[in-house]
Amino acid sequence: MAGSSAGREEVGELVRRLRTERGLTQAALAKKSDCSRSLIQQIENGTRIPPLPLRERLSLALGAELPALDDSNSSGGTGGYHDLRMRFNVLLGKDPELVDRALGIAQSLIDAASVKEEIEPLRMIAARQLERAEEIITQIPSRSATVWEWNTVSDWLIILEQARRSVRAIHTADLGTIGGDVGDDYHEAILRLADKSHPPKIDVRRMYVLDTIDDVWPYDERLWRQTRSGVESVLVKREHARNAQSMLVVDEQYVAVGEYDYSRQARVATRFSALKHDVAFAVRRFEKLYALKLAGSAIVVNDVVADPELAGYERLADCRDRFRAALERRWLDMPAPGESPVEGNRS
Repeated sequence: MAGSSAGREEVGELVRRLRTERGLTQAALAKKSDCSRSLIQQIENGTRIPPLPLRERLSLALGAELPALDDSNSSGGTGGYHDLRMRFNVLLGKDPELVDRALGIAQSLIDAASVKEEIEPLRMIAARQLERAEEIITQIPSRSATVWEWNTVSDWLIILEQARRSVRAIHTADLGTIGGDVGDDYHEAILRLADKSHPPKIDVRRMYVLDTIDDVWPYDERLWRQTRSGVESVLVKREHARNAQSMLVVDEQYVAVGEYDYSRQARVATRFSALKHDVAFAVRRFEKLYALKLAGSAIVVNDVVADPELAGYERLADCRDRFRAALERRWLDMPAPGESPVEGNRS
């Protein structure tokens, strides 16, 4: 009983303090809480314990969470739900619009939990982004925030790792954008997919839209390794593909399309989609660019590496100058837009 008496005094004193701080009379609080003024008076005096429904209404009216009490008619299994409802009421009293927005997010999370299997990667990306946003938001009251990642490479990797049959990729940004540590993660994932010694055998094609062949030199080690691993690597002059867009298409089931700030050499946004018409459109865009290879207006790096001059080398370090010279010759021999391969040949 002593604990019960202490609980009464604690709640009563808290209700009186909060009511006073908010400039409410007992009658005004009673009206907002849908009870009588005398009941408010008894609660504040510690002679009545507010039942759960009334505690929830009081928390809403006062904008503060009232402490949980050991009600004799409450089971231990429901205590957590009552606490959540109390906290909800407090937030609802502070900012109804924000609570409505949070409820919308909660409903979306519940809906997303039951999505079809083929859309699961998109749910994983959304969950990761939400966790990242929550981490930043919780830091705001401290007046500083540490943001560990603004790029979306992990999201691209989620899509990439769904591949079972094919991967098509177009890179239109400066290769510095996909270099460094970010490029390493993406590159290693590509090599794993292209490994023919472990099932499934995946057809991997990557196309690079470049301003000059010199753009390849910082990237040549990765280019050599992936070509030797079986990735079809194709280089295209930007003048042949002014409207090309960076994208990743996996199994004709998922597509990721990147938006870049070329002045900062950084990806600023990505659109992920499992919509059939989005994927079909991306496949058509890729195949249209890939047709330049068939027309002789692109460099197939695999052909360069397979040339007798380079075929005997395993390590690029042993033939880097030859590799670069071979690429440069083919780049110079590549026809200009509107020319046939024969007309553009500079041999």
